[in-house]
Amino acid sequence: HFAASHVARASGHAPAPSAAMLEGIAAGILERTIGKYVKGIDAKSLTVALWSGQIVLHDLELKREALFAFGLPVDIEAGAIGRVEVTVPWSRLGSEPIKVLIERVHLVATPIDEATWDDAQRELWEWSRKMAEVDALA
Repeated sequence: HFAASHVARASGHAPAPSAAMLEGIAAGILERTIGKYVKGIDAKSLTVALWSGQIVLHDLELKREALFAFGLPVDIEAGAIGRVEVTVPWSRLGSEPIKVLIERVHLVATPIDEATWDDAQRELWEWSRKMAEVDALA
C-alpha cells in the first residue's frame, strides 16, 4: 500500500479511485443538485458507468415541496420519476453539454390551500422560494 501511494506521488499520478468511491461521489453531487426535488438518491439507486459518462437513477420519489421553488401554487400528493440518465462527456467537458434525460414522470398535484397550512408548511414554502432566488443568482 505504501509503495503504491509513494510511486503515485513520485510520478505525479494519483491512484485511480474505486468504483464504490466514484458512486459515492456521484450520489453526493446528484443529491446536491436534484436532491431538493426527489427522495432516495443513494448508491443503491444509481447505475454508474462513470468512465463512459453514464449515470442512471431509477425509481425516484418526488418530494412534496419539489415545485415550491418554481413558484407553482401546487402541492404534490404523489410523484415519481422512473428513470433519470445523465451523460457526461468527460473528454469534451468544456465543449459539449452534459445531457439529462428524464423518463416516466408521474405526478398527482393539487392546488395549494394556504388556509389549511400549519406554520411548518408555510415556512417550508417560504424557504423553498428563497432558496430558488439564491440559486438564480448563482
